Amino acid sequence: MHIVQSWLRQYTEVPFAPQELADRLTMLGLEFEAITKPGDRYSGFVVGEVREVQRHPNADRLSVCRVNIGKGELQIVCGAPNVAAGQKVPVGLVGATVPRDQHDPQGPPLVLKPVKLRGVESSGMICSAFELDLGKDAAGILVLEPKAKVGQPLAQYLGLDDVVYDIEITPNRPDWLSHIGFARELRVLTGKPVTLPKINLKEGKEPVGKHLRIVVEDRKNCLRFAARAVRNVKIAPSPHWLQNWLKLAGLRPRNNVVDITNFVMLECGHPMHAFDHARLEGSRLVIRQAGEGATFRTLDGADHQLPASAVMVCDGAKPVSIAGVMGGENSEINDATVDVVLESAYWNPSSIRRTAKTLGISSDASQRFERGADPNAVMFALDRAAALVAELAGGTVCKGAIDIYPKPVRQHTVTFRPARANAVIGIDQRPAAMVRWLRLLGLQPVRRTKDAVTFAIPTFRVDLDREIDLIEEIARVYGYNNIEDKTRTSVDFVHPFPRQSPSDPVRSRCIAAGLHEVLTNSMHDQQRASMSGAVPVPILNPQNQDMGFLRTSLLPGMLDVVARNINVGFPDLRLFEIGHVFCKDNSAVPRFVEDFLEEERIGILLSGSSGQQHWGEKAREVDIFDMKGTIEGLLEASGLDKWRVISYPTDRGLTDSTLAIEIAGSYAGLAGRVRPDVLKFFGIGQDVFVAELNLSGLAGGGRAKYRTLPKYPRVRRDVAFGVSVAAEAGRMLEIIRNAAGSLLESVAVFDVYQGQNVPAGTKSIAFALELMSREKTLTESEIDDVMQRVVRDVEIQCGATLRGVK
Repeated sequence: MHIVQSWLRQYTEVPFAPQELADRLTMLGLEFEAITKPGDRYSGFVVGEVREVQRHPNADRLSVCRVNIGKGELQIVCGAPNVAAGQKVPVGLVGATVPRDQHDPQGPPLVLKPVKLRGVESSGMICSAFELDLGKDAAGILVLEPKAKVGQPLAQYLGLDDVVYDIEITPNRPDWLSHIGFARELRVLTGKPVTLPKINLKEGKEPVGKHLRIVVEDRKNCLRFAARAVRNVKIAPSPHWLQNWLKLAGLRPRNNVVDITNFVMLECGHPMHAFDHARLEGSRLVIRQAGEGATFRTLDGADHQLPASAVMVCDGAKPVSIAGVMGGENSEINDATVDVVLESAYWNPSSIRRTAKTLGISSDASQRFERGADPNAVMFALDRAAALVAELAGGTVCKGAIDIYPKPVRQHTVTFRPARANAVIGIDQRPAAMVRWLRLLGLQPVRRTKDAVTFAIPTFRVDLDREIDLIEEIARVYGYNNIEDKTRTSVDFVHPFPRQSPSDPVRSRCIAAGLHEVLTNSMHDQQRASMSGAVPVPILNPQNQDMGFLRTSLLPGMLDVVARNINVGFPDLRLFEIGHVFCKDNSAVPRFVEDFLEEERIGILLSGSSGQQHWGEKAREVDIFDMKGTIEGLLEASGLDKWRVISYPTDRGLTDSTLAIEIAGSYAGLAGRVRPDVLKFFGIGQDVFVAELNLSGLAGGGRAKYRTLPKYPRVRRDVAFGVSVAAEAGRMLEIIRNAAGSLLESVAVFDVYQGQNVPAGTKSIAFALELMSREKTLTESEIDDVMQRVVRDVEIQCGATLRGVK
């Protein structure tokens, strides 16, 4: 937002130097990007009058001019064909820097010096519009208005002896997007009143209803709509003062009517739009939604495919404006316009935001409406614009205005406790001073008690809803830099370590296992959100279509990370992520919001080489067993003893060769290889193995258990069984653990074999058992008893055949 100082002074006094003003308002919360003085580039340029023009004695295309600059006369050699005696012209004095050198636009700055041109001395330059960067005309000099004052600094004549403040506006303060809003904020520093412009509106005899009818069909998003008609206007360039202020504020002047609507917007913060009445079919405006498949060409000549929910201002046959965003090419003001319809409205901010984001349009109007304009400034802006159109374009304002405002927005109240403000901020300020500050900010006290004051909040302050918001206003005015720093340190001897989040130990174990943590966006497009097979939750006001749903799984976001890393040359990945997922669910699982389930999960991903390359070993790609081992290590490190990993055939989700993880008999997650079609979608050309577990299962492990080092030796026994090829080693391991009992320290598969000497349809699985007692050295008899129980139970329960015990 550009605030022009001379414009600002139309509404309030500005007693501070530019930098001091910026410093003071910065402490109030405004962010100043820059302070510029446009007139500085014209230092050394004045208005001159050509007294005499003679031909150069040694050059046919040059003239020798005698120029009055107010404090004397200069002799200047000029090559422009249009120079003539009696003209008022811009003159660059010796020492001035010409903004643009037409002979060398890309060269170094041209600093004027006394020179001899073909033997004739020249002191200064009569400049063209191109050289002054005021236009493209470089063929002749710029001729000023006859009333220009000789000797006047050129910047002053051009209206550029001004200061422009470039301010970054926070989203919650739309009232700062205007000069009047800025003046209101300045009032708390100066105590000076804010003077609103007087509106001298003279209406004609013809009623507005004779020339215009308005129908609001979308009452949900069009909360107020007002219009006036102005007849017999004359479209022309705006006066110099108006063009100049618009240029300094960053807008390009177009014509008097359009410039007036932009002027009013920058003045009071309320966007407006002007229609050519002759181009409105049926002399009516209808506010409705676009519907499916509608297209529209905006003022900038761009064609847009409209979302069905976009609110449109239409005439009797077609759309003529995207409400609150941008007008249409089919109804814009042009040189042939005679009758004008002025629109001033208040739109649902969320609707404007959604439409603008979907279309990729960020206009001055949408920036204001999506933040929340003042619904009660509609008629002020409309009457102000109509009066200016009548004054500057010579039109006649029709009698009355159409104002459709079915549910007027009233001021709400907030109760403020000064003692509470002092306690929250950490200051000791008198209540009377706080009340005075809030009044200077435009809040009016409506009720007082001993300990509190109730304020009416003006509708232009959309950011003030609660008492804490008023406390923040007090902190701003008091000055954040004036709040005393108070530091308190405490030592807790009862709890030596701070309480951890349930995810912290899991995160530490993943890092210890060599996994790298990633963080991905919790918002996905519909296709990614649906990949897990769960029903995704749509977002009401998404920033764009790529973030329209909450994620149902961590894995799609992690696969995006894989694709990016492979594209930049990092194919070997060991990743994990801890985050929340969301889905629609009507089961009996307890949840905060009915029919919606939110879970915290951990996702694990392996891809590429299983380890660093080594000259003595051949590189191996990761496989499902690497993932299974990673999960088992994580489960063991979490202190869990009742878990298992089992085969889990399913055609849902992102994986095939899927394994299910059970903890204490309940499903806790899955692991598997990502399906080829999913990899193709993400543009990944190598195998990826993933797992996703409910974090509550991992975080529910017991505390670490410690025991003394063993005093007695371990004994290893190997046993091999012949079983059906369909037999699961996991089931056999479970049977072995149950049969061996407390003497079993560990058991693992060390060999799986199919082929020669093994009957067709079977396989050999060999297990290594470590047995140990913590009370004595085991005897051969005790070891044999354990092994006999193991062999018996495996043979009975798995239909196995003993192949050997060692």
